[in-house]
Amino acid sequence: MRNRFAAASATALLAASLLVGSASPAHATLTGCTAWQSGYDVYSQCTGGTGTQWIYAYGKHMNPYVGDYNVSGPRVGVGEISKVTFPGTVHGYFTVLDD
Repeated sequence: MRNRFAAASATALLAASLLVGSASPAHATLTGCTAWQSGYDVYSQCTGGTGTQWIYAYGKHMNPYVGDYNVSGPRVGVGEISKVTFPGTVHGYFTVLDD
């Protein structure tokens, strides 16, 4: 009886430690993020926090056979600028945040 109790206690302790050990990490918190467009170029930058970001732009490709088009810029860290050159008319853009 004593061995069963010890085994059950050890199993419960192991299960509890696995749950605590697998807690998800905190998400990135980027601050001071802006996105802007200049001609065919679209940019994004975050000036503070932790994590990474990139620009995402969508619109119509200059080649009418391509039609709707979207493009993502490079993933960059805080203070860096993510840039894409859009081959057509930009309809919208935004900054994508990640940890």
